[in-house]
Amino acid sequence: MATCLATAVIAGPTAATMNPQENVNLDAGNLLIVRSDQSSIRSVIVQGNLTAATISTSQYPSKNFTITTNSTQQYTLNLWLSSSSAYTAFIETRNNSANSTSQVTSFYVSSGDLNLTIFATFQPGPGSGQGSPLGFNSFYGWLAQFGGAFPAWIKILYLVLGVQFAFVGLRWIRFEDERRRLEGHLPPLDKGNKLYLWTDIAFRGLLAGFAISLAIMVGELLIILIAQYLLFVNLPLFSLLDFFSLFFVVAIASLLYLAKEGLDRFLDLKPMMED
Repeated sequence: MATCLATAVIAGPTAATMNPQENVNLDAGNLLIVRSDQSSIRSVIVQGNLTAATISTSQYPSKNFTITTNSTQQYTLNLWLSSSSAYTAFIETRNNSANSTSQVTSFYVSSGDLNLTIFATFQPGPGSGQGSPLGFNSFYGWLAQFGGAFPAWIKILYLVLGVQFAFVGLRWIRFEDERRRLEGHLPPLDKGNKLYLWTDIAFRGLLAGFAISLAIMVGELLIILIAQYLLFVNLPLFSLLDFFSLFFVVAIASLLYLAKEGLDRFLDLKPMMED
């Protein structure tokens, strides 16, 4: 059980702002919580791999701030707390699997500002290290951690596109194969031809997803820039900028393109088309 510490910050009206620092170690998947008994959390700055993290997005001033990740990550959190009356700030960790919360430390401030810096380190949980046996559970855990690096809207986008391209591609391949059988002057599609066509369909689907996601990200960026520099308004939009997803799609699309070219040139599996 973690030892709970408390720090009292008694600050007068002209006292300097306190700048405490805390190191917090958590298991991947656990939740880091910073909460206050007053709405004293004014702003939060997070430094680290934001695409792999899930961060609470509430309006400030707020009483709570949370961050979690399913992978091994390090984050630096800078929180500014301020209130004209007394308040207490708590740093806690929550184990979701055990449904338990532990307090790391707390700060009592009579009034004024508190600049809190937290160095949060998310480490692999028990049984997930190199000494643990490999199996289906380990592979499933790896998939869960890897999937956590993608935002929900990217997953939904590629799920919808994948179903659409698979449905249209299946109907196209069946139509082409049946047409060849009926006309007779072209051989039916064999397994190699179908493999080539499915590779081409997957490549086109990834390109479509890349174009749509890039357009959405650029569109949100333009809206934010116009609102900030022309209308002087800060819009609380969703975090859609995710360059990791774009680079991942480009890498997979490149591999599919090389596979398609290999089937075409080296294995001669490209379907025979009419002139």
